[in-house]
Amino acid sequence: MSAQTMRRLGIGMFIVGGALALLIAGLSTWANTEAVYYGFPHMTMNRLTTLSCPHFIAWDEETEVRARLTNTNPYPATLGIKSWVSVPLAWEVHTEHRKLQPGETWQWSRPIGSEENRVLRHFVFVTVYTFGGYPMPQRQGMCGIYVLPLRGVRGDTVMWLALALAMLLLVGGWWLWRRGQGEETTSTVLKWTVHFFLVLVPLTVVTALWVSWALAIVLLVVNVLLIVIVGLSSLMHAS
Repeated sequence: MSAQTMRRLGIGMFIVGGALALLIAGLSTWANTEAVYYGFPHMTMNRLTTLSCPHFIAWDEETEVRARLTNTNPYPATLGIKSWVSVPLAWEVHTEHRKLQPGETWQWSRPIGSEENRVLRHFVFVTVYTFGGYPMPQRQGMCGIYVLPLRGVRGDTVMWLALALAMLLLVGGWWLWRRGQGEETTSTVLKWTVHFFLVLVPLTVVTALWVSWALAIVLLVVNVLLIVIVGLSSLMHAS
């Protein structure tokens, strides 16, 4: 394989991998943003960090959301969890209570399904609230789940496979591009852009899936602006 072919193939793989990774981050961020404005009651600013939701769900999939609640009091206490799950034109509310001994943890879960809980065609929304009682504060968590137009598979399995493929293309494309450079001089702008995206794209994915949808929006905007700037710069240079 010639050096020029390696460079072109590497850049092509790099672009496809980056686009796939940003698509995953964008869909997850879209779902979580829609959840915030769906209309669920906002009970507290204290975040329920133990809430666990799938990021993606298939069209016919049934799964569950989970949360952990531990009695940190030095005495037995009855703790409560209230959850809202989207249904067409409204939401369903469940409230559960359980008496816990000191230090005991409640592994709470609630089933959800794409067919019964899908709204706005593409999403399932969930919010979970834990009742407070001194010295335990009330907490609330919220998540949006994107519904994939697929059947017979698990949504998060598709996500992990797509992420693995995206990272393989991204890193493999970068490696091929580097090997194909040889003695030929490469544009400083192109070098800077490739290496910057090699860090920025995985950072955007991690932020969107596990850190903050609001920060993910900022990083996605940075990605788009950088793509536009580099594209315009390349067009001006070519002309």
